[in-house]
Amino acid sequence: MNFQHQKLRDQWKNLTIFEQMANIGSEVIRTISWKNKNNPEYSKMAFERALELIYFTVEDEKNIKRLRELTKMRELLIDYFA
Repeated sequence: MNFQHQKLRDQWKNLTIFEQMANIGSEVIRTISWKNKNNPEYSKMAFERALELIYFTVEDEKNIKRLRELTKMRELLIDYFA
């Protein structure tokens, strides 16, 4: 996967799960907002950032007990937006 935020990848593990989920939620809201404004290019970019943040969250060792929910969330978002 080609990451847009390579520097963020290392810092992501310092965030709590709540902070990680809030950042993911912000990107999902941006995806919906740009879609509603008929700007598919920006919507796609926000969606890709959301997927990237989900990947970082899944990769974070402290979230090992949440993998099922995180991967299900990723699957549902991909089904909805892609």
